[in-house]
Amino acid sequence: MPLFSELRYESLAVGDRWGPFVDSLDREASDRLRGSLGNAVTGTVAPLGVLPLLTLRALRRALGGIVPGGVLIRQHFSLAESFPADAETETVVWVSAQQQRPSGFYTTFSFEIAHANRTKAAVEWMILAPPSDEGTANELA
Repeated sequence: MPLFSELRYESLAVGDRWGPFVDSLDREASDRLRGSLGNAVTGTVAPLGVLPLLTLRALRRALGGIVPGGVLIRQHFSLAESFPADAETETVVWVSAQQQRPSGFYTTFSFEIAHANRTKAAVEWMILAPPSDEGTANELA
């Protein structure tokens, strides 16, 4: 998988959909995300910190890498139910909205994460905006 994608947000369309992408969480990774930095805390339920991990992995796979220059503007998680710390998950990604604003072209990605038993566990959306050719990321804030 390349680090950077050849795609541009403007080349995507609302409704574009990818996945499901299968990911396996292991208890060790969940424990590291549950505790403070450098201090793993054991547990049987996956911590909320796995949600950005799973969605960013899925987005990178969906787009064939990271679209260069993107700035995360907003992120939202809705957890329907917890899942085990060592769960197998499936993540579906889609473009749910796009908007041209004076500060740039905004793309909203939505994600649905399910357990191995196909129970929906979480829904997340994130809004990304690439800096304009003349602008900087600071102008988007």
